[in-house]
Amino acid sequence: MANSTQTTSKIIKPAVILCRIVVGLTFLFSGFVKGVDPVGVAIKFKEYFVALGIDILTPSSPLGADFVSTFSISAAIGLSMFEFVLGAVILFGLYRKLAPTLAVLTMLFMTPLTLYLAIENPVHDCGCFGEALVLTNWETFYKNLVLTVAAIFLLLYNHKVRDMYLKSIRWIPSLFSIIYVLTISLIAYVYQPLLDFRPYKSGINIREVMAQEDVQPEYIFVYEKDGLRQEFAIDEAPINDESWTFVDRIERMPEGVEEKIELDFGVRDNDVDITDDILSDDNYTFLLLVPSVEGYDNSWDDKILSLYDYAFEHTYNFYALTPDAEELSNRLSEMGISFPCYTMDETVIETIARGNPAIAMLKGGILYWKIAPRELIDMSQYDSDIQGTPLGEIYEHDFLKRTIIILLIYILPLIFLYLCQEAVVLLVERVKAKRLKLKENSNNTNYKPKKIKTMRKNIVAGNWKMNNTLQEGVELAKGVEAALNERTPNCDVIIGTPFIHLATIAATVDTKKLGVSAENCADKVSGAYTGEVSAAMVASTGAEYVILGHSERRAYYGETAEILKEKVLLALANNLKVIFCIGEVLEEREAGKEFEVVKSQIEESLFNLTAEDWSKIILAYEPVWAIGTGKTATAEQAQEMHAFIRKTVAEKYGEEVAEETSILYGGSCKPSNAKELFANKDVDGGLIGGASLDVEQFMGIVDAF
Repeated sequence: MANSTQTTSKIIKPAVILCRIVVGLTFLFSGFVKGVDPVGVAIKFKEYFVALGIDILTPSSPLGADFVSTFSISAAIGLSMFEFVLGAVILFGLYRKLAPTLAVLTMLFMTPLTLYLAIENPVHDCGCFGEALVLTNWETFYKNLVLTVAAIFLLLYNHKVRDMYLKSIRWIPSLFSIIYVLTISLIAYVYQPLLDFRPYKSGINIREVMAQEDVQPEYIFVYEKDGLRQEFAIDEAPINDESWTFVDRIERMPEGVEEKIELDFGVRDNDVDITDDILSDDNYTFLLLVPSVEGYDNSWDDKILSLYDYAFEHTYNFYALTPDAEELSNRLSEMGISFPCYTMDETVIETIARGNPAIAMLKGGILYWKIAPRELIDMSQYDSDIQGTPLGEIYEHDFLKRTIIILLIYILPLIFLYLCQEAVVLLVERVKAKRLKLKENSNNTNYKPKKIKTMRKNIVAGNWKMNNTLQEGVELAKGVEAALNERTPNCDVIIGTPFIHLATIAATVDTKKLGVSAENCADKVSGAYTGEVSAAMVASTGAEYVILGHSERRAYYGETAEILKEKVLLALANNLKVIFCIGEVLEEREAGKEFEVVKSQIEESLFNLTAEDWSKIILAYEPVWAIGTGKTATAEQAQEMHAFIRKTVAEKYGEEVAEETSILYGGSCKPSNAKELFANKDVDGGLIGGASLDVEQFMGIVDAF
């Protein structure tokens, strides 16, 4: 059975990692390319709404052009952030339940939608990867099927593999991912995309590319003979020679012709096509690109007019391209501006350059550059020809270099955080502690409980009692540690072991992840007390905690309040943290004395401590009548007693100290009832007996948080 479980685990863990990579990278890439070009995503949104007959984002929207623009851009940026951050947290294994849940919900929405798109084909492609990678609607549907299966698998088994980052700082890579993708989105919106996946890249010769669109590919036939392969032109293929075997047919563009790029660059002056006139003109030609006259942003008119005046002085061309040339011409005339306006398809204008308006420059069919008006320099300061200005050069778009830089900006900080995460955790904890101390100093004693932000720890502590040989105990401790390494628990986990186990287990496990506790210590410093173990001896083993006042010690060994007071003082003097047990027996509860008994146990053994010493005390309420009997206090009974205990502490040390005190429940807590018990606001965990001797049961209680 154990071997079968180990084999299954060996299969599941690599599968989880693979699914994290597939789902995470897909969402990351999808969010990234959308973030690089949010205007392109907004255009795709409009295309969807037009195709589906929904006029909210169409030019005829009753809500107006401003709303359409704001809504579509906001939705595009929001979608890119959602996909990118979700991909990041899945890839890094963060939020191991929430992230797969969101991925599954997303895919359950997207997969039926893409099936509809594949069947009805209302749009050419879904645009899931923008213009970086164009998939057919059927390819997108099949891709979504794979992602859906992988996301469901992660939802079931993601907890089997631990996070890349510690839980206390997982918000840092998440926040960094949000800031990163938001930044590149805003840069693309305000200026131009940092990476250009569109066909109209700076430096392209539009005229040559369009001339190549009619060039047909050559077909090369591959045949094999005597183990050797040879290529033949179509008219040279050995079709009738049976000694040759056909292998493949290759489609190849003629030499000197690049891969075909479809461009729809077309300009009309009323009904006259003037595309070739513009592309063949060897003079510098400035283009004012206005995809929508209604949404035209005239705040940059001064810069545009400066460029027009410069072009006029140096006899350069200056044209405005827009879907409705007459409307734009009339609007410009109202503002006292007059230059030629020609007609071009809105989608082509938006494909060339994002923004409304945008500026581009051609010469001999070569696209020199395309920019947002805010990037346009003040041309009034230049008297020379354009070659002597920054606008006279082709803005080379080094795609590979830009991609490497943009990715490194994201990857390097995450690698640094991963390597230094423990130091970062310590720094964060110090900052929190400093803020808490300042808060304590400023609030004095008039602190209202309902306004206190609770900082107390959730704790699950195991109490092995007198069980397990040394070898069995070490194996159990290793099992608990291994199980913790597969999770990111929302609580501190402690194991309380017999004295004989302490030194070995404390040296075997990572005590930063798994606390080690003694089950008792003597009320004497040292001396002739045969069989006793002092607090100093416990501390010397590497243990950090000690359990004191357990009902079995009180009942079987006659430990009184005074004895326990001495034990607590000696434990604290040796820097041990004390898990102090309190609780009533059945007769006391039936007599209605449970609150009186518990209060006296706390007062008589602990209320001599200072507030500073109290910070090292963890209380454990154990209704004695529920220990080992199969009975359990109801969630309401547990909450009632825990609230009373906290109130008792508040009366002595103040409400703020009481709110910082962890109070555990210790009466037959099991995986089946732990979640309900821990849901109570004053129950901060459990002191677990029998269930702590089984890794699976113990982890079931840990997982209740």
